Amino acid sequence: MNLLEPWILLRLLAGLTAAILFARAALTAVRVLRHFDVREATEGQLALEKQSELGTTFVRVAVVLQVGALILGVLAADRLSHSIRGAMCAYGVFHENALGFPALTLTAFVAFAAAVTAQLTSFDRGVRGLELVRTIAVLSLAMAPLAVADLALTTAFFLKLDLGVVASCCSVQLDAAVSGTGFASGPRGLATALAVVSVLLAASVGWAASVRPRAARAMLAAVLSLIAVPLAIGAIVLEVAPHAFELPQHSCPFCLLRADVLGIGYPLFGAVFLAAVWSVGAAAAALATRGGTSEAFAAFARTRLRRGALAWALALALGVGPVLRYAIVSGGRSLFP
Repeated sequence: MNLLEPWILLRLLAGLTAAILFARAALTAVRVLRHFDVREATEGQLALEKQSELGTTFVRVAVVLQVGALILGVLAADRLSHSIRGAMCAYGVFHENALGFPALTLTAFVAFAAAVTAQLTSFDRGVRGLELVRTIAVLSLAMAPLAVADLALTTAFFLKLDLGVVASCCSVQLDAAVSGTGFASGPRGLATALAVVSVLLAASVGWAASVRPRAARAMLAAVLSLIAVPLAIGAIVLEVAPHAFELPQHSCPFCLLRADVLGIGYPLFGAVFLAAVWSVGAAAAALATRGGTSEAFAAFARTRLRRGALAWALALALGVGPVLRYAIVSGGRSLFP
């Protein structure tokens, strides 16, 4: 049975535990939204405040597990590629049935939403009052069904996975898609240029906003980061991957996770993920800021925006690395015809 495969079991256990913790936090969130009133000083109110702190702790732990579930999901697919004929990397595993890539996409979205929620819980620890209790309760309530949906879809994907089938590797579809000179020399160059500009813009605006944090500046940095994410991923697929493997048509992002390229995909995609989380986290704190939280917001936004800018700089450096290396070893020749 597929679910007894060690990596699949680890992935599902992480998702199940995260879903349970989010559900437990959601129960507290319901009570908070119904009965919490910061103006009261009754025993019931004090008990509810303690329960909300416990619920926040559940959320923090669940966030770690949910992000871990994303990593484990990719690792599981990569390890299973050795068991499925024709699947040279995780792409072949996810492509084996129609639920693979939707499950991965949902897991990535839930992990991102969870990580942003964790940013607000961190912001809450720097706030003296209880202004963020209801906001965090709403997010906790929203995370529970998302985590359950992610677990259900991922479980369905693994149950439907046929380990005896002959799967298609990334070279069958991805490599063929970029083999044409028009696509390789046209959109590839444009996508790379747009990615570099958007990443530099997101990093510079984020760093500038961290000097004197304001709500509008944090929001702008977050928007630029969200724009940069798909463009950066496009450049990783079309430019970084081919140079990493020194093959102009090899555009598989999952192959960047393999040891023969030193697993550069993990820090590269991780940097993009963290840059977006920290930037959007600062914007979320700006939206949640009320009255006495303004000073706490400045300190929080400063650190998050700087981290986001540095993460974008790291992603750019990691992406340039394989391109620069190929230029050196090839004597400056272009990889693409």
